[in-house]
Amino acid sequence: MTTLEMREVSYSPGIKRASEVFESGEFVGLVGPNGAGKSTLIRILAGIWRPDSGSASLDGVDIGLWKPRERARRIAYLPQSLPEDDVLFTVQEFVEMGRYPYRRSLGGMNRADSAAVSGAIHKLGLDSLVNTPLRRLSGGERQRVAIARCLAQQTEVLLLDEPISSLDLYYQIDILRLLQSLAKDGLLVVVAIHHLEFAAQYCSRLVLLKNGQIVGHGSPTQVLTERNMVEVFRTPVKTYVDPLQGSLRLSYGAPTDSD
Repeated sequence: MTTLEMREVSYSPGIKRASEVFESGEFVGLVGPNGAGKSTLIRILAGIWRPDSGSASLDGVDIGLWKPRERARRIAYLPQSLPEDDVLFTVQEFVEMGRYPYRRSLGGMNRADSAAVSGAIHKLGLDSLVNTPLRRLSGGERQRVAIARCLAQQTEVLLLDEPISSLDLYYQIDILRLLQSLAKDGLLVVVAIHHLEFAAQYCSRLVLLKNGQIVGHGSPTQVLTERNMVEVFRTPVKTYVDPLQGSLRLSYGAPTDSD
């Protein structure tokens, strides 16, 4: 069982005394308005940023105490966008970077590395693009390549910041179904996500943030209530259960002007 835990974490100006536990087998969606603290929370859990106060730990050990290579064998992190200097690489070369934690400094790819890379490329439907430079890809294609690199790391934890933001509808659903499947297989998957109905349909649990504070957590029906939608998103909704899929659906009204 893998456990990521935050205890009274604060990070100025993004997070205020946040406490939460994430465990293997969960597909957790971080939801909330822009600026609520979703990206900050993911960076803290990934060990990219250290909290000003409180602690973030992986299996009881402060994330900041893990050596980078060891942490990268346990946690894969996807930022919102790729750095521009990465466009020099081909799809194959970029996904191979996911094997860095397992390779010796002067060593090449072994059989396990090659299998992990080819498997990740295939899962993301990138087989025909392996020799294509990233600079020639669309934003959505680059996003899929970045997710493939995370999968090639073969970690127990996936932390993904807006993984479907650049994708068309087909690949949004395809990626979410893949992540849902990985969680059911025992991985811990945490995503920042804006699409509330997709979050309700695919995530097993949601964490709702507002102004850097966790204001709700639980199942989608417990979190995406009509009251929370007005208080957090300033938008009145009516909620109902989809008769075909059984997931929560939202019918939006006009946004309110009050804070």
